[in-house]
Amino acid sequence: MDSYLINKVPKETLVQLEQFSAYLKDYRKTRNSYESVIKTINILKELICASDWVTAGELIKIIKTYSKYLPLIQSNETVVSNVIRRVLKIIREENEGPDATSFSEGLAIFFRSDSKSSNIGRAELQDNILNSIVELLAEQENSKSSIITMALEHIHANELILTYGHSNTVREFLLHGRKKRNFRVVVCESGPTVKGHQMAKELSEGGIETTLISDSSAFAIIHAVNKVIIGTHTIMADGALRAPNGAHQLALAAEHFSVPVIVCAALYKLSPTHLCSYDQDAFNKIIGPENLINFSNSKLHAKVLASNPEFDYVPSDLIELFITNTGGHAPSYLYRIVSELYHPHDNDLDNMCVEESDEESEMT
Repeated sequence: MDSYLINKVPKETLVQLEQFSAYLKDYRKTRNSYESVIKTINILKELICASDWVTAGELIKIIKTYSKYLPLIQSNETVVSNVIRRVLKIIREENEGPDATSFSEGLAIFFRSDSKSSNIGRAELQDNILNSIVELLAEQENSKSSIITMALEHIHANELILTYGHSNTVREFLLHGRKKRNFRVVVCESGPTVKGHQMAKELSEGGIETTLISDSSAFAIIHAVNKVIIGTHTIMADGALRAPNGAHQLALAAEHFSVPVIVCAALYKLSPTHLCSYDQDAFNKIIGPENLINFSNSKLHAKVLASNPEFDYVPSDLIELFITNTGGHAPSYLYRIVSELYHPHDNDLDNMCVEESDEESEMT
């Protein structure tokens, strides 16, 4: 841990911070995004309450310093970064008080110093921040229910819907639509992990007529499909997706036959960053090839280099609609939501220049 954190955070809290970092590093543990979001909010609440800070600038520096030690890139947990940014935005807004600016004054926010003076003491500021974090926590807890209640607006009787792999949100979305609509679902198995098998089983048990197909069969059947509904790991700021491997070819097939692609995802998956398909080191994650090749054939294994990327880059122009916990949004509207959720200074969590300059100005 950084010496700055050691001086600002009690030992008991440092232990909790280390445990959360170890949780993110445990690649063997199967996590869903919602679980990571709740754990992140709780650890940030503990950090805010226990650390030694006086001004909002000091608190922001503590949180940003801690975020540098989290394995965010290695674990591909973009939702953790997004929650940290949301909390930093809350801190700034509460520090500014009731005169906090709105989106219409976004340019002024961007150029304004974070050191805007506030007469609020630590106790009052901390209470205001924690109250807002409680609201943030409630928003995340209700995100899935807010999404699935919109199922009847987008699913109609006797439709044929295509989905890919396994997504908890998409599963609940389809099952909710089944309560009042009769429709059929085709599930692509999503090789090589074949998580679509579990999805097909759960949908079938929920009373939906379900057909499981191989990924290579998607192009042959998609002309008869009414819409494609998928989940995603991350939504980029421009509306592109970091989706499970194979989603790009499915989206291309849907575009060829003019079939709309709908993405169901909570807004905690919306990231203010832009990543490109050619920047694979920052964008993708290469996982073990055990699902691709048979290790029992040692002679073949010695001559083969297998690359097994976990994600696909899906451009925003292949997406018709995002269904989020705040409603349906076109990809072109996401920039507005990004500006409302995050502060421009927090897009890069490693950027410390603003907070450090604030502290220096206060000392002089």
